[in-house]
Amino acid sequence: MSRPRVLSYALGDVANNLSFLMTSTFLMVYMTDIAGIPAAAAGTIYAVTKVWAGVTDLLAGSTVDRANTRWGRLRPWILWGSTPLAIVFVLLFSAPANLTVTQAIAWVFLFDALFQLVYSFVNIPYGSLAAAMTQDSVDRSRLSGARSIASAVTGVVLSAVVSPQFQDTAADGVRLRFTLTAAALGVIAVVLYLLCFRNTREVVPRSPGKVKLARTLSMVRHNKPLLVLCAGAFFLLGAMFTMSAVGMYYARDVLGNAGYFTFLMLGQTVGTVLAASLVPTITVRLGKRGGYVTMAGVAVLGYVLVFLVPAGGQALLIAIIAWFIFGVGSGGSNALMFSMQADTVDYGEWRTGVRSEGGSYSVLSFVRKSGQGLGGAIGAAVIGAFGYVAAAPTQTADAVLGIRVATGAVPAVLGVVAALIMLLYPLTTQQHRELVAELTERRTQGVAATTGGGAVPADAQLGDGRTTIVTSRGIRPVVTFFGEYGSGATTIAARVAERLDVPFVGQAMSSAQVAATAPAGLRSAGAWERFVRSVAYTATNDTDLARGAEATSDYAMVVENTRSVIDSLRDGGVLVGRNGTVILGKAVGALHIRLTAPTELRVSRVAADVGVAPERARELVAHEDEIRAEISRRLYGWDPDDEEHYDLVINTGTFTYGHVVDLIIEAYRHKYPA
Repeated sequence: MSRPRVLSYALGDVANNLSFLMTSTFLMVYMTDIAGIPAAAAGTIYAVTKVWAGVTDLLAGSTVDRANTRWGRLRPWILWGSTPLAIVFVLLFSAPANLTVTQAIAWVFLFDALFQLVYSFVNIPYGSLAAAMTQDSVDRSRLSGARSIASAVTGVVLSAVVSPQFQDTAADGVRLRFTLTAAALGVIAVVLYLLCFRNTREVVPRSPGKVKLARTLSMVRHNKPLLVLCAGAFFLLGAMFTMSAVGMYYARDVLGNAGYFTFLMLGQTVGTVLAASLVPTITVRLGKRGGYVTMAGVAVLGYVLVFLVPAGGQALLIAIIAWFIFGVGSGGSNALMFSMQADTVDYGEWRTGVRSEGGSYSVLSFVRKSGQGLGGAIGAAVIGAFGYVAAAPTQTADAVLGIRVATGAVPAVLGVVAALIMLLYPLTTQQHRELVAELTERRTQGVAATTGGGAVPADAQLGDGRTTIVTSRGIRPVVTFFGEYGSGATTIAARVAERLDVPFVGQAMSSAQVAATAPAGLRSAGAWERFVRSVAYTATNDTDLARGAEATSDYAMVVENTRSVIDSLRDGGVLVGRNGTVILGKAVGALHIRLTAPTELRVSRVAADVGVAPERARELVAHEDEIRAEISRRLYGWDPDDEEHYDLVINTGTFTYGHVVDLIIEAYRHKYPA
């Protein structure tokens, strides 16, 4: 996917966050200091409208897919909804000065509720658009990574523009200034939405029918990992949004300058992105549960430091460090949450036979929104209880303590609760690996049954108890290959097929197609490309349902590819790639081969075969190996570099291709004697 198209998609999330972050971060202080709403009432509005936002997300998720226009199913909502969203957003920050307290509460509550409704019908289609733009897992990671980066940058820039305006909320013309600010942001957002609409395309066909609500609820009820994850998410998001809702007060009334909030946001953002990029390493070292609990602990440390930071501008650097530590913890735990959520979808299918990515992610989305509401309500209630006085030139010592408690102590307690809950998360990495293997076997069995084969009792003569049969005419030879680029897999596999007198099935994507998935200079820009993909789904914005849409599309690809593999090999065959090794892992008559060779030898082979310079061949080799492995991990949850999946691993650098073919034929005959 071209960089301009990725950038255009990311601009859509800049537009999203101009309003989302404005309401999440600054609406609370706007309500108390400008609209004149008491803190307790402001917290109630924040809580109720966030829960309402969870409901509207579910409503939008079940509605937007029904549109069918010449522009697609999703993009029209961005086109049609952007202007109404901007209008409601401006009205939300335009409470008239002559309103009574009751009228001001009604004004903000009404337009906040309308904002959440319209926002859902723009943001949910936008989030689902990534899955409709491409089926390539790498491109999807680039899209979501670019979205996360856009969200982070927007947050810092927005805070730099808006936060100084809260320094003196009693100044003349402050209401008009906020109306004009909201209007300017609304216009910018509409323009960015239109650019996103114009420069993106929906190319992936509509996914299959949706699972009924009753079956989804049944799956959720029996899915303990999902229930534990949701409970932890409720308190984790509660902690994060308690801090977010009152962070502006902290910068102004504890540190002494509203403009300092920009530096706090910058520290948090750097920490969030850094932690998210390290999540793969954290997962390998600590496991997902251990990583989540550790990152939650880091966030708690950040909250505690925020509470302890001395008052005054001289403590700004310490506060930035505290916000950075909080960002590391929240960013890592938030990213791991989505990774664990994908695992709970697999568990739900394994436990109940129902796979519902959309339903599972919808449940998590609603819980997260409810947690956000909890955070805002608690933050406002705490500062109100400690005697916060809106628009006062200075706050009392008790009020300042209340702001500290709301920004640091309360989130720390909620973070500890989240970590303790996640200690109960029952799904380990090994258990997930085993259930994914079982799910793959079930799908293979199911597809085999519809293509003329079926399950048969284990035959002692086979020696290993393999039970899946994929052919209706007895055991015909099946050999799967997964080879590194330049190891000779295609050539060797074709010769093996000829010797065994079975069809040859090549890779779904040729090397030329794989090379086209990224710019020619990918290796020189590889660090940036990998970084963009690594920070996917790190923002606190509404990525839940977007991830669900992508997971649903991924699963549809898995089912279709599995069916294609089984159908292609129903009379035997030799298969290169296509994840055939894991699909046919327990197939009767199957032999699984991995081919490798020294890197320099593979580079020289590719240079000669493709007719390119060695430097370019080195880029192609590294790129293709990375892309094929990443697709396998994302779609089928297996690591093609793990040798336990293969019957035979051969270094083609130490044998001629003819000798390798002889080895494979001999190995097959020994494994399945006539």
